[in-house]
Amino acid sequence: MVLHMDMKRFYYSAVLFTGLFLGKSNQIQAQQVVGVADAIRMTLERNVQIKQAELNKELAAQDLFQAKSNLYPSLSASVSQQLNNGLFVDRTTNQLVKGNQWSYNMYPGIGSSVNLFKGFQQVNQIKANKMQLESSSTQVDKIKNDLILNVLVTYLEAITNFEMYTASGGQLKLSQQQFQLDSIQFEVGNKTVADIAKSKNQVASDELNRINLKNSYELSLLTLKQLMEMPPQTNISLVRPSVERVLLDSESKNSTDVFEMALRNQPDIKKALIDIDVAAKQIDIAKGGYLPSLDLNINYGSSYSWGGRDPITGQKIGLFEQFKLYKSFGTGMTLNVPIFTNNQNRVNVAKAKIGLKQAEAAEQLAKNNLNKAVNQAVLDVSAAKQGYVSATTAFESAETAYKATKERYDIGMANSFELFTAQTERNKAEFDLIQAKYNVIFKSKIIDYYLGNSIQFDNN
Repeated sequence: MVLHMDMKRFYYSAVLFTGLFLGKSNQIQAQQVVGVADAIRMTLERNVQIKQAELNKELAAQDLFQAKSNLYPSLSASVSQQLNNGLFVDRTTNQLVKGNQWSYNMYPGIGSSVNLFKGFQQVNQIKANKMQLESSSTQVDKIKNDLILNVLVTYLEAITNFEMYTASGGQLKLSQQQFQLDSIQFEVGNKTVADIAKSKNQVASDELNRINLKNSYELSLLTLKQLMEMPPQTNISLVRPSVERVLLDSESKNSTDVFEMALRNQPDIKKALIDIDVAAKQIDIAKGGYLPSLDLNINYGSSYSWGGRDPITGQKIGLFEQFKLYKSFGTGMTLNVPIFTNNQNRVNVAKAKIGLKQAEAAEQLAKNNLNKAVNQAVLDVSAAKQGYVSATTAFESAETAYKATKERYDIGMANSFELFTAQTERNKAEFDLIQAKYNVIFKSKIIDYYLGNSIQFDNN
């Protein structure tokens, strides 16, 4: 009986342990590790803005196809019918129909028209649409570039908030331990009510700070998931980069060299240059309006009438016989010379020239902004490295000062105000160090962004 009960306990324990283990395993499996390169890849694959830009690119491709198709002859077929009662001239038989009688006529035909010359407007439009398609492609690249930068900012922000949240846990633990020690010392009369109140206030402050940091981390993580088009409930963990590796690999960059490389890589500049070419071609298209246009038309048709008769025998003939008998073929050319078009061509050319100046100004503005951003990024890298060194020194000093003050406090040579001031400075220095560390990484990756290098963290 005892053995049976032991076996039952063992069985239930095994079931419970297995359930807990499987649940923990499922939780571990459900957590997805996402590196910065993975985050960028998923964002570029799923982002709706990119899909919209690619659809605009497809529209530009259709415009180019239509511009090319406009060079081809048009071909159309038509059938017109006419039913009359009373006096009527039958166009098929060329006879006058009189009296109270019905007449029916049908005129099938086929026609073609082709433009032989239109001031080179069609050819220039094809060239402009080709450039516009290329501009649409660079617009896709521009959106991707902006998203890459956005992902990098959000990713490092999430990691920074997570590390600060983690550090706040250690800070809270120190405060709680100190409160417990002070409570014990208070009970034996070695600490005052003010000391206990100060310890309790420090614990409450650290708890509130930890809650705020947790919210900041979860918000930045949610923003990152939204960029990746990932469900909010997805459990992910981020890969923390090594600042030592970044400092080891990063070399001082010359702003001129970075700017020259960025000019070749940044889609903004490529798009601005293409838009200048498009604007210049629009001037050629507008000038084509001053030139004559020449069109060729070809028509083939026939007719049918209820009253159709053979011109020799005078007997009525059927549908197909009439089509064969009354068939006709015609061709003609139309020359259109613009003399005065209410200044429409003049206005079109003037607008096109203004459009070219706008495109040139936009290109210069893009270069100026890029040059300013590159120079700022190069300076920021140097400043971030120096800031990290200073923050490291400040944290080490604050840590040493806190430990020394705590030792003095424990033996009654320092008051609670001195201790908690030292702890606050130590906590602040730790947060500053975390922010400085990831600021170095971010500023270094910004240089990679301008150079056109892939954004990834090498933690080896």
